[in-house]
Amino acid sequence: MLTKDASQSLRWQRTQYSPLTRKIDVFSAFGKFFSFLWWDNLFQNKFASVRKRRAKWLVRTMLDLGPTFIKIGQSLSTRADILPKEYVEELGKLQDNVPSFETTEAIAIIESELGNSLYSLYRDFQERPIAAASLGQVHKAKLQTGEEVVVKVQRPGLKSLFDLDVKVVKSVIRFCQKYFAWAKRYELDAIYYDFLKFSIKKLIM
Repeated sequence: MLTKDASQSLRWQRTQYSPLTRKIDVFSAFGKFFSFLWWDNLFQNKFASVRKRRAKWLVRTMLDLGPTFIKIGQSLSTRADILPKEYVEELGKLQDNVPSFETTEAIAIIESELGNSLYSLYRDFQERPIAAASLGQVHKAKLQTGEEVVVKVQRPGLKSLFDLDVKVVKSVIRFCQKYFAWAKRYELDAIYYDFLKFSIKKLIM
């Protein structure tokens, strides 16, 4: 699990992160990943330790790039039919290895959306989240009536980041399909659209 300090250094959480820099980061990450897959295809069933090391790199990279890519990684963790087992095993850790964001940001979002101060809304609010996922995190709280509830808070800036990532990922997939015929075996379109449908559903809920 990432520590608080580690999560603060993730690229996607920077306050100043230009669209151009984002595109460069995503293309660089995908380029490196596909070069690994190409190499693995040449030497199937060999160098398992190398694949394990590369899979660990991929998980760190997905976390560093943020919610869009964490969700893609989670989807890929179920695809033992197209990825070596080392990648599947490591990507499976993304199911519960997502860093939370600052509680002050979560509180600001709650107060802004509900139009009142936190302790006017809740008698008690647990600042430490009980769970964090790619699209948000969950806090335990108690209403003024005494009823215990959980409060789901969407990650700040998620929609604008997601809108940019959708375009960038689509560009990467089109590039790979055009110049790397072997990439078709990874069913990139299917993975992309599954992720897209899931994320849109979550964002509008």
